[in-house]
Amino acid sequence: MAKGKIKKVANLDAKSGASSSYLFCKIQTEWSGQEEYLLITEHELETAASRANANASDMPVLPRGVFTRVNNKEANASADAYYIAVRVVEDNGFMVSLMFTEAEMERIRDRVGKNAEDIQANKESWLADLLD
Repeated sequence: MAKGKIKKVANLDAKSGASSSYLFCKIQTEWSGQEEYLLITEHELETAASRANANASDMPVLPRGVFTRVNNKEANASADAYYIAVRVVEDNGFMVSLMFTEAEMERIRDRVGKNAEDIQANKESWLADLLD
């Protein structure tokens, strides 16, 4: 799967109260090049996109699928001091800027750990990954 492309996938072993589907995406760290997969809910996507729109001056110019930590330059008292910023492409081809809090990223990464079957079922072969 190409970095930064979002696709909707089924939650193959949904627990009680869990979402029946997730938004699957592969991203890469700006500083180390390490790749990771994310399983994001629709609500998390909407929240992160809204935050990026509200903090547009903080959003760096990043290649699709590359994430980095950015300082919240105009943080109010209740806001986080920094965000995890990334640009992704939705199924419709629309580019979206996202800003996640550290707590949101921890929750997403925890979900990935608990849903390894969803990652394995949706990631592409090493050859497709190499051509990415």
